[in-house]
Amino acid sequence: MNEILVAGHKSPDTDSIGSAIACAYLYTETGRAAKAVRAGEINKETRFALRSFGLTEPPLCTEFAAGQQVVLVDHNERKQSIDGVRDADVVALIDHHRLGDFETEKPIFISVEPVGCTATILFRMFERAQVHIPQEIAGMMLSAIISDTLLFRSPTCTERDKLAVKALAKLADVDYEEYGMNMLKAGADVSDIPVEQWVQTDKKEFMAGEQTFSVAQLSVMDTAPILARRDELHRLMEADRSAHGYLASFLMVTDILQEETELLFVGGIDAWVARAFATEPRDGSVHLPGVMSRKKQIVPPLLGAV
Repeated sequence: MNEILVAGHKSPDTDSIGSAIACAYLYTETGRAAKAVRAGEINKETRFALRSFGLTEPPLCTEFAAGQQVVLVDHNERKQSIDGVRDADVVALIDHHRLGDFETEKPIFISVEPVGCTATILFRMFERAQVHIPQEIAGMMLSAIISDTLLFRSPTCTERDKLAVKALAKLADVDYEEYGMNMLKAGADVSDIPVEQWVQTDKKEFMAGEQTFSVAQLSVMDTAPILARRDELHRLMEADRSAHGYLASFLMVTDILQEETELLFVGGIDAWVARAFATEPRDGSVHLPGVMSRKKQIVPPLLGAV
């Protein structure tokens, strides 16, 4: 119970895992024993990154024990956290998303910054603490930033993200452009993944008033094979929406190369989607050129239109 657990969100992505690993290392090096854990199964992209830098995936944690000291990274909404977070002792929050429903009983360390990736915030924390970043940790932090910014293509990307990647690439001893594209390709290959998992990929829950909606994102190099199964995806999304009692469920099918998204949705919410994106949806989807970021380009318009 004395060891701090560092955890990202459910349906973990590369930032959630990479930042948990980096943060746990930083805490341990500065005198507070910490261990990274994961809140769910890792995806192919993250597995590629871990394997590339000789790291094993953090152990699975499905529920925090009461009083367990915890650091939350890459999220701050309770619905995205490991179960039991309300009774845990959250000692720190490090994130790059909007503030949701997070609250604590006592003051804690919080670093929430408008950058493209949590690992970018941690990079500065390493600098301030004057802690050297080992090659394998640098590699995971690099992977996280490349993943969240889609190799600088996402509108969430900042100059700080780019500078961090270039510095981390030297520490990791990799060509970040070559490595980054290989990593994104590994994550974008869904040919061997059951279609049922497509609608669960990187799924996050958000509050709209008293109701919850979900947004998943599938980033690929070619959207055609995915969208050819549109009707099946809608059926699976509706089953998931009904099972969880969501107001609506969304799936971003994002084309990394073309830098655009086909947003699929269920829940009888055409008017809401039309208000949010100023375009009329058709057959449960809307085409959004230039849209790649859930955090910046999908969730804010949806919340603003509620």
